[in-house]
Amino acid sequence: MSNEYLELISLNVWHMFATVGNLLILTWIVKKFLFDRVKKVLADRQNQVDELYRDAEEAKDAALKDKTEYEAKLDAADAEAETILKKASARAERRSDEIIENANRKAEETLKKADADIAQEKKKAMNDLKNEISEISVQIAETIVQREINEDDHRELIDSFIENL
Repeated sequence: MSNEYLELISLNVWHMFATVGNLLILTWIVKKFLFDRVKKVLADRQNQVDELYRDAEEAKDAALKDKTEYEAKLDAADAEAETILKKASARAERRSDEIIENANRKAEETLKKADADIAQEKKKAMNDLKNEISEISVQIAETIVQREINEDDHRELIDSFIENL
């Protein structure tokens, strides 16, 4: 092997110290100017992400709270609507009962009046019939008194009387 190749393979302590020194200086420079800034950027990003998660959790909690309030209000509205419907139904039923009661009372009054009118008309008809019978009887009596009646005339008179009735 030639000397050139041996120099490449050989270890030079001073080169090693210089290389390690260069590595340490480079690490210190990178750490001083790069790592701190990168850490700061990463920390800022992490804070932004944490804040976004925190905001999302708060929004989720607010949404759940709003949903709970909405459901409570909806239940209250349903209960109020049911109460209103029950009151309206009860009011309608009372009004219906009043109308039916008034109709029944008027029907009873009408029936009583009709019964009274019928009784009065019946009484009037009976009085008219009595008057008519009396008039016919008087006419028959006058006819009988005016002439002498034999048995055939008597029967004829009674038959005509019955026909007139």
